[in-house]
Parts: sequence; structure tokens; C-alpha cells
Amino acid sequence: METLIINAKNASSAKFILELVTKLGESGKILSKEEKEDFFLGSLMDAEKTNEKVSRETIFKKLKSLN
Repeated sequence: METLIINAKNASSAKFILELVTKLGESGKILSKEEKEDFFLGSLMDAEKTNEKVSRETIFKKLKSLN
């Protein structure tokens, strides 16, 4: 199985693309804001993974600095 992520400019474009995907016999889903944030946070975590032990305090300081 392959995964494709498309950033649509607006909701109507996203719905149209999802309809096309469905008509082609594939499945898709429009992500909620929270799901999108979770996905990108996970991607950032994977990219920065060092396998080093880090304190909880250090992690929260880093997360707060991203805002």
C-alpha cells in the first residue's frame, strides 16, 4: 500500500479530489486540523530522533519554543 498526501487550497478542492480518488477505487480521508498536527508532529519527531535519553523538562521547553 502506498500513501499520498495532497495539500488542497480549500475545502471544495479537497472534497473534489477525494471524490476522484474514490471513483478510481482507492480510499482517502480529509484530515481534521488535529489529525494534521499529529501527523506533522510525528514526522518532526521521526526526523529529529537521536535515540538519546532526554528529560521531560527539556522536551516540554523545546515544544513551548515551537509556538
